Formats: sequence, structure tokens, C-alpha cells
Amino acid sequence: MTQPLTNIQILVADDQTDVAKTLCMPLRRAKARLTFVGDGQAALDALAAQPFDLILIDMKMPPEEWGGLWLLRQLHAEGSRIPTLVLSGEGAKQQVKLAMRLGATDWIDKDDADQELLDRVTTVLASHHEQTLTIASEQLPTPIASRLARYIRTTDPEKQLTEGLHALESVLRFAAVVGLSSTPPFALPGITIEKLAAPAMGTWFNVCTALADGPDASSNFRRLFACVAPDSAARQHLQGFIPIRNGIFHDSADPHPEDLARLDAYLRRISHRMISCGAGDLAVAKSMTYDGEKYAVELLSLRGTGKPSPDALLTSTPVVSGTVLLVAKDVEPIPLSPLMATAMAEPPGSVQCLQFNGFVRGKGELGPTSALKFARTNVTEEHSSASHPSLTWPAVAAWTSHPRE
Repeated sequence: MTQPLTNIQILVADDQTDVAKTLCMPLRRAKARLTFVGDGQAALDALAAQPFDLILIDMKMPPEEWGGLWLLRQLHAEGSRIPTLVLSGEGAKQQVKLAMRLGATDWIDKDDADQELLDRVTTVLASHHEQTLTIASEQLPTPIASRLARYIRTTDPEKQLTEGLHALESVLRFAAVVGLSSTPPFALPGITIEKLAAPAMGTWFNVCTALADGPDASSNFRRLFACVAPDSAARQHLQGFIPIRNGIFHDSADPHPEDLARLDAYLRRISHRMISCGAGDLAVAKSMTYDGEKYAVELLSLRGTGKPSPDALLTSTPVVSGTVLLVAKDVEPIPLSPLMATAMAEPPGSVQCLQFNGFVRGKGELGPTSALKFARTNVTEEHSSASHPSLTWPAVAAWTSHPRE
């Protein structure tokens, strides 16, 4: 039987590491993956490096007498959405009240942690996972949000599994586009131009893992892919959905009810991480002005399934109007062109976001003039395809193991 916290990533901030490891033994037995840090600043550093599902915070640790409160203040100021459980000792009721006002999800008396911690962590995560797909469909980048919205609207179990696999594939494809756009090109092992001509879930998975294993993958990509598959065990779990997807789409296998249950749990987990860690927003540059120091860029933000919404940013780098950007905190925006493009749409002033999805097949073989094919990502009723004749295969050939001349 699968343990309740299998592959759940938990950050434990406690200056008494040996005590914390003892208290957290029930979580380890439930197959949670635990990372221990000794103070609030180390916790912030760990959160910057990878996503976590939940944080356990000791209320009294360096750098201040109530270091747990210091950490909660930083998380609150950053708008963090990661659920937090505080561990308190006797006589800390005032600090617990302040912790709850600062956004702590719940608290546990350290003396009772060995009996209560597992149930409390499981309950908190179940509560967040119950709401997470709806929140994700409203707040995540549109290419992912629109697919998740279709999944949660579907009620037929067989169709649910198909839509869920589409949603998972959309996450992998978006992560791959971010990785390809933000990492210096190199030949990805096993990725040929033929495989990129009609990429499916397996291709996107292989692109992501090859990028993650490469030496120069960008931190934005690594953080995004870590929401999906933070380690080898998670990769194996994710890879198990690929034959299910292929079997369904080629009518060569019958899905099982447990497949849908596993997929649903997986989608909720990665959506929770992407919401919690702030993996970045998708936006289209509309116009730009320069004041001598910074470029002020007007944007259309592509979030959720609604219409693009006005936004703005300041950057040190000029941005061409119409460029699709990944906008993340504390870093310069990442241009996602040419693997993401835009086209004008109705009503006037709206944009259609197009995401690379292979090549347009002509009568002959693929060649340097073969146009890139795109999926319309912010069409909620039907994700149809479009070509972009000005963008051809040199845009992706540098990534392939055997690029053609």
C-alpha cells in the first residue's frame, strides 16, 4: 500500500537537528522526503533552491530568540503560499498566536509531536490539495491552466483520465519550452529532429530530463521542473504515466480506475508546488519606454483561463513588442520566443498565445524550410493547431542529437 506522504517534500527548520529528526520519524516512515536546516535564513535559501510541499518551523531558533517568527515574517512579506506548521514548546502561546496571524497554517506542541505530527501534516496537505486544481486553473500560466480547467470540468472517468494526461503533458511541454528558451543550446541525448516533429508526452519528458541533467540549465527551468519531478523517484513515477497515455491514444490498452486516482493525486501535488513556489508568470510585451536607467514594459499577463490582463514590469534589458516572456521574481524576464509566439485575436487588443508543438508536415521530408507548428494555448474549448511560417526548424535544430544540414 502506498504510504500517505510518499515523495512529499517537507522542509524542517529547527536548530536542534537531532531532536527534529527524532520528532519527524513518523513522517519519514510515511515516505516523506525531509530536508533539515538550522535557522530561518537557511530555510529561505532552501526554498529559493527548490519547491517544497510544506514547512515545519521551530518557534525558537537562531538568528533571533524567536527565529521561527522571523522566518514567518519573511514568508509573509514575500506572499508565500506554502503551508506552514509551527512547533512550539510550553509557554509559547503568545508566539503561536502571532505565528497564526503571520499566516501559519496550524501549530503543534512539541511534546505531542510524536503522536500528532503525521495526522496533522496529512490533514493540512489534503486540505490544500483539495482546492489546488481550481486555484491552479485560475492562477497558473494559461497553457497549463486551460488544460487543468478542462480536466476539472470533465465528469466521465475515462474522459477524465484522457484530459488529466493532456494536463500533465501541458506541464511538461511548458517546462520544456522554458528550459529550451533559457539554456544555451546543446545536443540533447536521444532527441532527434524526427522526434520533435510530432512531440508527445514522452518526448517532452525526455527533453526536460536531458535539460535537467545538463550542466547549464537555467535556475528558472530547474525550479519549474522540480515542481514536477524533484528527484529520480519522482521521475520514475512520472514516467509511469507515459505508457498509459500511449495506450489510450493508440487504443492499445484499457485504463484502470487506479490510474486516474494516481494521476489526480499527481496533478494536485505538482499544481500545489507551482502555486506555492511561484514558478513564474507568462506575459506578452505590448510596449516599452526607457527613462535612461530602466525599461518600463507594458504587458498582457496570460494567467488562468480568463482574458489577458494588463500588467507592467521594470527591466534592465529591452524587450521587443509581441515577445512572450516568463516573468519571475528577482530575475530578468526570460524571452520564450521563438518557441512561443503570439498572434492578434478578437476582440481588438487581445492576443493569441501559440506554443511550439512540432513541425508542419509537407509532401517531402523535413527540411530547413519546414515551418514550426504551434498549439493555441489560450483556447479553452478546443486546443487547435496553427503554423507560423516565418519560424522554421533552425529554431530547434541545435537541440537535436543529429541535426540535419
